[in-house]
Amino acid sequence: MRHEYLSDVDVKNCLMDIIRQMYMDGFKPDVVVGLVRGGSVPANLLSQFLDIPCYMINKDEETHLLPEGSNILVIDDINDTGSALTEISSYFLHEYEGNFKYATLISNVGSSFEVDYYSIEINKIEENIWIVFPWENWWMTNPDGDLY
Repeated sequence: MRHEYLSDVDVKNCLMDIIRQMYMDGFKPDVVVGLVRGGSVPANLLSQFLDIPCYMINKDEETHLLPEGSNILVIDDINDTGSALTEISSYFLHEYEGNFKYATLISNVGSSFEVDYYSIEINKIEENIWIVFPWENWWMTNPDGDLY
């Protein structure tokens, strides 16, 4: 399995790409929701940039306090199999009224869930790849993303 290490700059470029896509789509979120753990950093960065509230949720918890009737952007680091996004999307569909859009930095072609916005597309069927984000194993890499 090949590991690909994303840097902080890579993540910021992905987020700017997603922001551009939302602008082109005419979608302006009122709230950003990050899925814990992988979506925490991207959600915080988007919240700061867009100057909107940020919520962190765990897909295994059933209590979420989101404003009703809002434009809500849900973000995670990767849309791998689609199971986490499918689960949280189903929950939101039954519990909240709002306009939900979904974004990930990376989207796998073979995922069962289709996100609205993503920056990088991978195909795990064709290539056995594992994406390592800067907040994972950060204690083992230098500022260039290289392993110590």
